[in-house]
Parts: sequence; structure tokens; C-alpha cells
Amino acid sequence: MSRPLNPWKLSGYKAGQNVVCRVVIAEPGGYAVTIEKDNPKDNLPGFLPTPVPLKVGEQILAQFVCVHNNRILLSARFSSSGVSKPVQSIRWEEHLAELDGTQGGLTQPGTNANYEAQARSGEQRALIAGPQQFEEEAAFRVWAQQAPSRKFGLKRAVDMILPPIHAESMNTFKIADYDLEWLITDLEGGMRTCSVKAMSEEVPSRSAMLLYRGRAVGCAYTSLKSPEPPATEQSLQMMLSDLTLPETRVSIYDLPESLTLAMSAIFMGYPVKRTDDYEARPYFDYICEWLESKGQTACLIVSLPATNSNCFAYIYKGQFAGAFYVADQMFTQDKNFVYRLLRNDAQANVEASILPPELTSSAVRFGFSISMARNKKPEI
Repeated sequence: MSRPLNPWKLSGYKAGQNVVCRVVIAEPGGYAVTIEKDNPKDNLPGFLPTPVPLKVGEQILAQFVCVHNNRILLSARFSSSGVSKPVQSIRWEEHLAELDGTQGGLTQPGTNANYEAQARSGEQRALIAGPQQFEEEAAFRVWAQQAPSRKFGLKRAVDMILPPIHAESMNTFKIADYDLEWLITDLEGGMRTCSVKAMSEEVPSRSAMLLYRGRAVGCAYTSLKSPEPPATEQSLQMMLSDLTLPETRVSIYDLPESLTLAMSAIFMGYPVKRTDDYEARPYFDYICEWLESKGQTACLIVSLPATNSNCFAYIYKGQFAGAFYVADQMFTQDKNFVYRLLRNDAQANVEASILPPELTSSAVRFGFSISMARNKKPEI
């Protein structure tokens, strides 16, 4: 069991704050690190997700996200080339104060000017609710800005979101029969965990959002103008824009929280970079065993070149929760189904995307606010 963190050592850290950390050891998806302090005895343990190869002992500039269960979650800082920025011989600690509050579009709470800047960027509700909620919102923002978008080569990106487990739970209507305000109130106020799919013939476009307790934790949007789905937040804004068109057709259906969180790892998780030479089945078993030992939530993406198809295996708190075969839009809780797919395709490949447990803790307001996203104009 990890040693409890001294809360006094954590005082002063805010989401988005730049910190210097030292690489300790590689882990799936990133590196165990320590946040460097003047006194080495005060160094704090953390985890830095990054696909960039780092060396043990190397110093890295990162951003503080949050702390939960004695682990500090960090977000990698990136240079213009997209490579994680080593500290090298620069004494970053001398420059952290001037860097803090200027990176990633986030300012630090504490001054009226900073609060006004956040309000202008659409964080009014967090400000009104107080500093604690502000920090929870800011922590998610820091994380969401580094979450990579993935490409799966699907004909329709919305197909990656699980269909209803029970067909009778689906409610389908035209937005003109209600309105967008009613929809947002129902989703947010009801703290719905569900999928919302939309189709607009006017644009034309298809879109789907995944919600966890009333907040968007994934979104896919495609149209004739945008055949490749943008990043989650931009997809969400574009989907909400289409939902203002009266003829847009909408389908809503509830989903289990376990599957929703595992699915959200596709959009909000960190990909595990593979450096092994395992074939698909041994790697699938290895990563499942590791996730079980850590109690982690993840989505395993199984690519099947022989049939040009994909299967998503959902892991919730270390346990297999089901699999979704995209081509047939079929969900099963039979793990042997995945094994048969792997056995029948010699070129099958398995990748993992892990959702940090910190994101669903009280330290973070996980997901995008739909009402705030609606007030932002999508970047086209």
C-alpha cells in the first residue's frame, strides 16, 4: 500500500500548474514519476501518461491535474513538434511562476482578472459554485486538452458508440417536437448516463454523444464537410449546433455506468504504447491481467484486418464488462467471443486506452458541460 501523502506538501498546487518531475519507471501508458522538491525527502509520487519514450532519471516539465488515492495525475507538456519537453540543463523551477496560468488556455484562480478570464471562456457556473468546483472543472480541462483523438477507419464514426442494450429503452423524436433547451435540461438536470444520437439531413451529418451523469464524456461527429470526426469538444459543439435545426432526428437511450466509463476511455483515456512483440491473444491476456491487478477501467480496441472490422472490449475496474462488434452492432458479455475473433484473424491487433481513476473521483468534474459547450461556437 502506498504511503499517504502529507496534505501540507500538496498545498499550493492547482490544476494546470507547471511542475518538474523525474522519471522513475515505465508503466503501461506512461511513467511513474516523482515531483521534484528542494528536499528530496519531500518528493511526491505521480503518474505521467505519455507515448513519448523517456529515460529513467530524466526530468520533464508537466502540468498538475489532480491528486486522488495518494497518486498525483499529471499531464505532459508538449513542444511545437509534439514531443514531450525534457528539462535538460534549464532550471525550470526558476521559471515556473511565470509559466503558470498562461499555458493551455487556463488561468489560475486567485485574482479577479483570472476569474473574469475564465468566465469569458465559458466557466461561469464553476465560478458561481465556488473555488472547489472551479478546481474540479479546471482539472478536467487540463486533462481534456491533452487527450488524443483516435481514428478507427469506420464508415460512420458514430457506430463506435454502443447501441441500446434494451431496444425498448430508446426514445426517438424530431427536435422540433421539443427543443434543445428541454433536451439539455433533461440530460443535465436528470444526470443521465446515456447515449444521444442525432441525424440531420439538412447539413447533412450524423453525430453521437456519450454522457456520464449528465456530462459529455465522448462525442463523434461526421458530415460531408467534416468526414473525419474532430476532437471530442469540437464534435460536441458541432453536434449541438445541428440540434438547433428543427428537422434533426434524435435518439436517446440509457446505458450502464460501467460500460459508459469503459467506452469513455476511447475519448478521454490515455493510449498504451506497445513496445512488445506479443501476438494479439497473448497481449490481450497480458493487458487484461494487468488491468485486473490495478483495478483499472479501459477500452481494448481489437482491429481485425481480415474482415476490415473492429471490436471494443470493455474493462470496468479490472473486470471484463462486455464486447461490442462494430460491424454487426452486436454487444455480448461472452469473453470467448473476443477470443474467437482473435483466433480467426492472424493479423489481429490489440490496443488499450485507459481511463485514469482520478477522472471519476471527487477531485474532477468528469466530462464537458453540455450547456457551456452550447454557448461556444464550433471551430470549422
